[in-house]
Formats: sequence, C-alpha cells, structure tokens
Amino acid sequence: MLFDVIVRLLAAIGLTLITNAKGITTTSVVVSICIFLFMEVSLLFKNKYIYICLTAIPFLYTEIALAKWSESASPSKYLMMWAVVILAGLTGVALVLYSRMTHYQEMLNKTKDDSRELENVLENKNRRLMMEQDQQVHLATLAERNRIAREIHDNVGHLLSRAILLLGAITTVNKDETLEPQLKMLADTLDESMAKMRSSVHDLHDDSIDLKKNFEEIIGELKNFTVNTDLDLDEAIPTNIKLSLIGILKEAVTNILKHSNGDTVSIIMQQNYSFCTLSITDNGTVPEETKRKLQTDDYEGIGLNNISNRARSIGGDAYFYTDEGFTVYARLPFGGKN
Repeated sequence: MLFDVIVRLLAAIGLTLITNAKGITTTSVVVSICIFLFMEVSLLFKNKYIYICLTAIPFLYTEIALAKWSESASPSKYLMMWAVVILAGLTGVALVLYSRMTHYQEMLNKTKDDSRELENVLENKNRRLMMEQDQQVHLATLAERNRIAREIHDNVGHLLSRAILLLGAITTVNKDETLEPQLKMLADTLDESMAKMRSSVHDLHDDSIDLKKNFEEIIGELKNFTVNTDLDLDEAIPTNIKLSLIGILKEAVTNILKHSNGDTVSIIMQQNYSFCTLSITDNGTVPEETKRKLQTDDYEGIGLNNISNRARSIGGDAYFYTDEGFTVYARLPFGGKN
C-alpha cells in the first residue's frame, strides 16, 4: 500500500511540474490539486475499472492540455507530451509490478497458511493413529491377561485342588502322630497357595475389564437414536464400580430400546475423588401411570429394580426422573461395599 501511494505521489509531482511549465497560475494550481486528488483517491476504490480510469484521467487531461498550448508545433510542446506518455508508462509498469508482487505475496502467505494447516492436520492424524495403536495394544494386553487368568484358574487351580483333596485323604488315614505337624504345615501351605492364586487371578481378571470398550459396545446398540455423550472414563475406577456402571448402563439402554418412543439419548458420566455419577436420559414420553408409580417407588419393572439393587449393593443410590423424557441417575461411592 505504501509503495502504491509513493508511486502515485511521484507521478502526480511529475504531472504538476509539466502542467506548471508555462508558469504558475490559479488554473494550474487548481489543476495540480485535482491531479493529486485523482491519483490518491483512486486507491479507495476496489473495483479494477474505476481504479484504472481514475488513475488515467490525470495523464489524459495533462496530455490534452499540452496539445492545446498553441497551434504551432514547438519542440518543447512535443517534448512535454512525450514526457507525459513516458511518465504514464513508468507509472503503469510500477503499479502493475507492485500488483503482481502483492498477488504473489498473498499466494505465498496462503501457501504458508495451507502448509501450516496441513501440518496441523497431519499432526492430529498422527496423534489419533498413535492413540488407536495404544488402544489396540491395551486391548491386546487385557485379552492376554484374561487368557492367563483363565489358564491359571483352570490348570494350576485344578492341580492345587487335587493336591488339597489328596492331602486331606492322607491326613484322614494317617496313623503316625509324628507326621501330623508336617501334614498340617503342608495343608496350610497349600491353602495359602490356593488363596494367593485366586487373588492373583482375580486381580488379572479385574484389570481386563475395559470400561471404555464396554460402554462403547452398549451405546452402540442405540442405532436408531441420536446419542450425545460426555463420559469421564478412568480405568483406575475400582472394579466393583466398573461392574455396577456397566450393569446400570446396560439395563438403562435395554429399557430405552424396549419402551422409549424418543429419538435422542444423552449419557453423562462424571467423577471426583470420592464418587461418580451416571445419568442416562431419553426424550421419549412417559405415561402418567408410570410417573405416578415412580413418584411413590411403586414400580415393578425388573430393569429398574436391577438398577436400584446394583447401586445399593455398593452403597450407592439410583433415582428415576420424568421431567423431560425419562432419566436414570446413579450415584456410586468409591469407598462402597465390595
């Protein structure tokens, strides 16, 4: 923009000098002011044709004015007319070059912006790909833990159970009192081994409960509904809470599929340091009879009873609301029963 202004200012100065070559008069001063105004005001117009016309007018006017200086063909007259033509050409070339430079600069900036945007897109895709790969590794790890837990339970557990039974039979028929302390010690060792094996298998199996995967599978059953979710899923949630959350969500989704005439479901799960909440809402209509029963806790549905029982079994609570559609709300403490 500054370059454009300077080129026009220089062109206007050149035209003014040529206009006032025969002497400074009131008319020449007014014409000079008009030349400056036309040259600079044309910058305000974005339309290309208006821009060119306003730029060309001062040159055309100066050329016509020079042609009317006198009837005689004096060398100074033609020299100045050629000077106007050359000045117009130089001004036009400068403005065209500046316009092209500006165009290429804009294209360069656009290319940089596109490159930066593409780089951000690639980074996001790489990040998602890494997350998916991590998730696949996590799922494979959980599946392997589950397999190991089953094998330990089925094979090692079976062998320990046989050893305990055989030791019990030996202890029953044993008549040698000197062997009783050793047999008791062996029995206690086998019992302790069985307890530790069960604890290890239990821990391995608990770790294999993928809360996110289970939630996705259950929510995937709502194919004919628009589902909005806000889930704060943390795999560090205690196992008993995981199982209850999965069970409550399953019962609520089953209830929606069977009874709801709505088309939208909202599922929200939040948690803090001491408890978590799960809310499942659909926008279906609820019969007045059902509302009355829910208000008096006189509902008979197996699904709703299961939800209430699951929540109470770990020290939590479940509530049902019918303000806008039907809502299942469960609050489960992390320090509840196991």
